[in-house]
Amino acid sequence: MNCKESLQKIYEFLDGQLEKTPFSNIEKHLDNCRGCWDRFEFEKRLKEMLQKSCKMTCSDKLRARIQSLLEKY
Repeated sequence: MNCKESLQKIYEFLDGQLEKTPFSNIEKHLDNCRGCWDRFEFEKRLKEMLQKSCKMTCSDKLRARIQSLLEKY
């Protein structure tokens, strides 16, 4: 697995939505790639901060728009 493949699946990895093999492939890549590890840590902390600070709920339409924007990033 290379950096591009790893980063394309980083959100699925963070959310535990990957099958066992892709999950372990990303884990191995993160163990050996400092740049991807730093990006993973940033995304993980951002997700944690958002979960803590966003106690309110939002509409499905807003949630879909946010998801779309994140996927473009």
